[in-house]
Amino acid sequence: MISLNEYQKKSAEYKGKHLLVLAGAGTGKTKTIIARAEYLIKSGIQPNRIAILSFTRKSAQEIVERIKSSVSGQFNANAISGRTFHSWCNEIMHTYPDYFPQSKYTLLDEDDQISAMGLAVGKHFKDSQGEKLKPKIIVAIYSYAVNTMINLSESIKHIRYFNSDKQAEELKVIIEKDKTLMAPIIKQYVDYKVNRHYLDYDDLLNIVADALLKNEVIKKAVTNRWEHILVDEMQDTNPLQYKLLKSFIEDSHLFCVGDDAQSIYAFRGADFKTIHSFTDIVPNSEAYKLLLNYRSTQEILDLSNWLLERSPLNYNKKLEASRGQGQKPKLIHTDNDWEEANIITDDIIKSVAEENSTYSDSMVLGRSSWALSKVEGACLQKKIPYRKLGGTRLMQTAHVRDVASAMRVVANNYDEIAWIRFLQLWEGIGEVTATKIISDIISLSSLTNIIQYLKHSNNKNLIKSIPDTLEIVDQHINNPANAIKAAVKSMNEILTKKYKEEWTYRITDFDVLEEVAKSTGSISEFITEYVLDPRADTTLKIGKDINKDVVTLSTIHSAKGLESKTVHIINVNPYTYPSTRTIKEGIDSIEEERRCLYVALTRAKDNLKLYRNSRSLHTQYSEDKQEARIRGTYKSKTPNGSEVLVVNSINDKVSVFNKTKKQIEEISIDEFNQKYIEIENQEETLYFLNKLPSELVEVIVSEKNSIQREHNTENTEPAKLPDFDFD
Repeated sequence: MISLNEYQKKSAEYKGKHLLVLAGAGTGKTKTIIARAEYLIKSGIQPNRIAILSFTRKSAQEIVERIKSSVSGQFNANAISGRTFHSWCNEIMHTYPDYFPQSKYTLLDEDDQISAMGLAVGKHFKDSQGEKLKPKIIVAIYSYAVNTMINLSESIKHIRYFNSDKQAEELKVIIEKDKTLMAPIIKQYVDYKVNRHYLDYDDLLNIVADALLKNEVIKKAVTNRWEHILVDEMQDTNPLQYKLLKSFIEDSHLFCVGDDAQSIYAFRGADFKTIHSFTDIVPNSEAYKLLLNYRSTQEILDLSNWLLERSPLNYNKKLEASRGQGQKPKLIHTDNDWEEANIITDDIIKSVAEENSTYSDSMVLGRSSWALSKVEGACLQKKIPYRKLGGTRLMQTAHVRDVASAMRVVANNYDEIAWIRFLQLWEGIGEVTATKIISDIISLSSLTNIIQYLKHSNNKNLIKSIPDTLEIVDQHINNPANAIKAAVKSMNEILTKKYKEEWTYRITDFDVLEEVAKSTGSISEFITEYVLDPRADTTLKIGKDINKDVVTLSTIHSAKGLESKTVHIINVNPYTYPSTRTIKEGIDSIEEERRCLYVALTRAKDNLKLYRNSRSLHTQYSEDKQEARIRGTYKSKTPNGSEVLVVNSINDKVSVFNKTKKQIEEISIDEFNQKYIEIENQEETLYFLNKLPSELVEVIVSEKNSIQREHNTENTEPAKLPDFDFD
């Protein structure tokens, strides 16, 4: 058995019914899951009776491969399965097609889901405020309602009006009007999916969870298939996913691993209260803790522990470092975003040149991808190799979606969204013509009949290449790699015209797709697999050397599970941690922001550097107008100086209300920074680093910082879909 500490071993060899392992950051969460699977297999549990669930296919497959390696030579663990929740439900539906006729449907990705909703919305629908209803917003409202299992009214309030300043009664009327408009659109969208043989992401979970709950025969058939369910990242589950797991409580064993202090996906519907209340809501369950951290030094953990201890929630955890002592984290004050970016990149260059470090030893984390743009620019200027997590996936790029449209209509001739894209690729066919052609062919019973119709149509725009392409792809319906090659060859001329000189390098992406498609047995399976997890990134090239020695630039959300020798966290400023929007939303959102910063802190192994810059101090860009807004009460730096209240800030001008003169003044942001200091707010929630003890960090003020503040760290018929609640 792999080497374990006392608490990991106790968890892995648990003999009770259900166990929650509260695994703090860096405490060997994955190792414990692997040890649990190894223990079960050695105890006589058949590998095919064990399911591993994680939130990405990559992490699930890595766990499975390590399990296989761990028991290699003793047991055959090839039958153990590693899945995401969505792919697991997809597997269940295909394993039991008699119970789930929807298993033959085409799975929509997020872009296609918005397109489908757009067809339901039409062009002229407006909301209660007279604004056009955007399909993307309705998809978000519908999806949030399904995943959190709340009604439409509550979802509208959360997605559209969470920060509304309107009075309760007025807001209630507005939401009711929006619901009246959206409910029939969503019903039309649901009907459209059924008629066109579509499923979206949420349908996979909803259909399976609903069937297990309502049909005892299906429940017994499915739950008897898996004796042990091992769940990774339990803190990120939403109510719908927990509903799915509930059906396995009676007949199976749940082994759930997670960290309530790292729950940061509330915007997707994740509810950390599930893990926080696990032993109360799951009968015959216990909870164990892993608190010995193998990643970070104690100084980094001391700061991380301090951040959690200030929370009004009871996380009740204090991580200890297996590695012992190291360097204090640094809190670096800079003048502006560009200086911050230059200090970070200069530090990276110096560490590579003088400290025997590599570029891959450094990670830069930001609250959003947009916030990282200055650092990315500095990397480009200084020729620092980097990767930026969260870029466009290969299956989401236009040229791949073009070729995939031909494959999709072959797999499902009812796929109207794919038909629209495929037909409009050809010269002379626009939206109107495509719609007319689709209305003629969509009711035909088979692809063969459709191809014959297209071949003999009198429509001059239906050139021979259109049915020929479909016919060629159909010949390889059970060999998706060959289907991709055939489609690219047949469509080469039109794609060359569309992408011009770009086509030369775009076409090489299909080498990647052909390679990964070899692991699937049909076009339908390939499409579904890559909608579920579009793992091939645009930077991946088969057979070419890829430079892995790169700096990682990442949002905090994308960095979960990652670690680095040195971590730089940008813009750790008041009104960024937490943001003004978060403060307005209340304690749940504030605590999610705290957990987000905690995740960032605990990525660091040896060196942790936080940056607080003066120009962005108390600044947050509004989502709608992108204008800087400063909030707070400030006091003049001169003795007995007056107090001012900032009321607005636009284009480097600050409007302040002078409490002594009782009038509003407008000054430049530079003058403001030179004249005033902030009066510490007694509410600790306004800035997570307020009252930061000096012994926890080393404070550094950059030499370039022209504004020397007073830095006191102490103050710092078709198959139906489950019913939807429209109330």
